Amino acid sequence: MNPSLPPEDTQGDRGLRMAPPSGARERYVAAFLLGLALFFPPLLAVFDVPATLLGIPVLFLYLYLAWLTVILVVLLIVVRNPGGDGPDDPVTGREEEHR
Repeated sequence: MNPSLPPEDTQGDRGLRMAPPSGARERYVAAFLLGLALFFPPLLAVFDVPATLLGIPVLFLYLYLAWLTVILVVLLIVVRNPGGDGPDDPVTGREEEHR
């Protein structure tokens, strides 16, 4: 006794729509990789010198500027992709119906 499915369900269309590709996911991955590169220990060792700039140790200045750079890159990705790259409803995974 199989319950009968509506015709659209038997053909594989369950009301899910693919979002147009925006490339935001790729940009998020690139921002993550940039963060990994900026905080890679051999690169941090380059800035671990006993000098100061404006009274701030160079390593601390580099860390804060690198962190600010990653935040600004993610901010640019979010601003350029205002519609989002995923579904509207994270629980069901479906986009909301606009009526």
